[in-house]
Formats: sequence, structure tokens, C-alpha cells
Amino acid sequence: MKARVKFLLVLVSISILSCKNEKSVDDLKVETPQVVESKVKVTIDMVVKTDDTFQLFYTEDGTLNFNDKFSVRTPVKGSENSQKVVFELPEDVKFTFLRIDMGENNKQNEIKINNFLVNYFDKKWEAKGNLFFQFFGPNDQMTLNYDLSTLTPVVKEGVVYDPILYPMEPVGVELQKLLK
Repeated sequence: MKARVKFLLVLVSISILSCKNEKSVDDLKVETPQVVESKVKVTIDMVVKTDDTFQLFYTEDGTLNFNDKFSVRTPVKGSENSQKVVFELPEDVKFTFLRIDMGENNKQNEIKINNFLVNYFDKKWEAKGNLFFQFFGPNDQMTLNYDLSTLTPVVKEGVVYDPILYPMEPVGVELQKLLK
């Protein structure tokens, strides 16, 4: 019996001493991960009235051979108000051309472009309003109203819906200025 009591006392002593310096879960510091904003991004200030997903393609080899590997997608929440649609790119990108796919939703309404901005670390390139269309031209699935700076999607029977803004030569020139 004495051996059992001694054994119990040793166990209680060990458990009291081993728990002595432990902190409560409530006392532990909570680490919140920091969201790091990319220093390379393309922002389009526009009115998009219907929910959609836009995609920005880029090349680094001076060609217009775009593929999904070099692209960024971003969801867009439909709104009657102007909003900034932001594409964050890898910071090691050395882009030579950009292409913008203007959505997947074939129920999309008229889209108004207010401003286009490329940030490349401490440099920027901006095209306001309809000046944007000196750099990008729509494919046949969008109708451009240059004066109002709007694009109206065109759904064609039997054709996959894929409205695209193709880069024109000045895009490459402006992007090269950013890289210098």
C-alpha cells in the first residue's frame, strides 16, 4: 500500500512540475499571414454590369503567341458602378505584349472602359478613356463605340463566345519603356 501511495505522489509531482511553464492556448501569439501586393499589375477601371471572369494574357518573347501558362484570371462582380479589375502578375515577368479576354458570360452587357493602368514596380503606363483603344482592338465578338469608350458583346450562333481585346503595336512599345 505504501508503495502505491509513493508511486501516486511521484506521478502527481511529475505532472505538476511538467505543466508548470506551459502557456495557455489563449496566451499564444496568433500569426496572421501578410498579403503581399504584387508590384507588377494591370488595372482596368471599368463598368461591368454582369458577373464574369476576365483573363489577361502576356508574352515575354516578343510574339503574339498567347497561352494559358502566361495568363492571369480574375473574377468580376457585376455592378452599375465603375470598379477596378486588377490582374496581379509575377514580379519576374518581362512582358512584351498583353491580350485581354473580356469574359466568359455570354449574357454580358455593355462594358465601359474608364482607365487602363500598368504598374511595373515604380513605373507606370496609363491610357485614359477611349485612348485605351489606340492600344487594344476588339475581335468580331464585340462592337466598339469609340466616342463612349464602350464595348458591346456580340453573341454569334454556333460560335464559341470569346470576346478578346488584341494588342496593337504601340502596346509593345509602351511595355518596353517600363522594362528599361
